[in-house]
Amino acid sequence: MTTNHEEGEEDPAKAAERQAEERFIDDLLARGQAVLEGEELPPDATHVVERDEDGRRRLRRVRFTGK
Repeated sequence: MTTNHEEGEEDPAKAAERQAEERFIDDLLARGQAVLEGEELPPDATHVVERDEDGRRRLRRVRFTGK
């Protein structure tokens, strides 16, 4: 498969997906529905934000809310 991207440049579709993932994580953090790894989980939080081997933030669901 050929691309028109310079080596080292991210594919626009992958870049958009990565931005959407980051925005979703930021939104969960802002609403108190997620905490960073190592922080105490408040009652309304359902996710923990962890780093993968590449340093990217990933969500891990730890529980469901009863609301």
